[in-house]
Amino acid sequence: MEALSPTSRIRQIYPADLFPNGDYANLPYGRVRYWTLGPEEGTKVVLIHGISTPSITWREVAPYLAKHGFRVLVYDLYGKGYSQAPYTTYDATLYTVQLALLLQYIHWDAAHIVGFSMGGGVAAAFTASVPHLVTGKVIFISSAGLIESVRVPIPEYKELRNLQTSELAGYGRSLRSCFQDGPIRGLEAAFDRVAQVAVGPARQKPQVLIIHGTDDDIVAYEEANKIKGRVPQAEVVTVEGAGHDVVMRDGHWQIVAENLARFLQ
Repeated sequence: MEALSPTSRIRQIYPADLFPNGDYANLPYGRVRYWTLGPEEGTKVVLIHGISTPSITWREVAPYLAKHGFRVLVYDLYGKGYSQAPYTTYDATLYTVQLALLLQYIHWDAAHIVGFSMGGGVAAAFTASVPHLVTGKVIFISSAGLIESVRVPIPEYKELRNLQTSELAGYGRSLRSCFQDGPIRGLEAAFDRVAQVAVGPARQKPQVLIIHGTDDDIVAYEEANKIKGRVPQAEVVTVEGAGHDVVMRDGHWQIVAENLARFLQ
């Protein structure tokens, strides 16, 4: 997206300066767009978006956390938004390596991890694979990772997704690979390991929060119960009447943000 004109429709919807302190990290698989919000001394938190909509997903939640004293890292996954789309398989390993190298690049020793939709699968794989980079808390919001069938994306930002398909050469390729190979299913072993792995300076089991809307027709509410079954220590927050756009829709994102701030204290 950075190669497109700032006046293009896609960059009007999703401007590069949507969040403050934006920059690029030149990593082995390609350039990664990221932003850091909030006080530098704040508790470090990473927000991971989903399969089709990039970091604009967090346009409400990220500033809320920053205003409440957290140091927040937001970034575009490979193949989405402003990050490059390498010619590779878009699986859990790619996205785990991307985040691990990004944390190293910005000199973060570890952070709490928050994943939405496919980002929840990334969060599970990341925690299971590199637990020393997890401070102690993991949050799964409307999380994929164990789903058996894939449904249509959420209606919010449909125009942005369509523009990514038409104007970003690698987006369609990355999306197809994510649906076929990505961390949206088959992560039973990763979630099992999340329940047991030692994280943080104290080397203890992670504290886990699951947030899910009752009316989610993309990642059904039952997925929250499946994750809870594999991570027994998890707290579950049910957002009544919320769909898959729970982190974006007014009246619902506030519930998500308030619970994030409470849990991450």
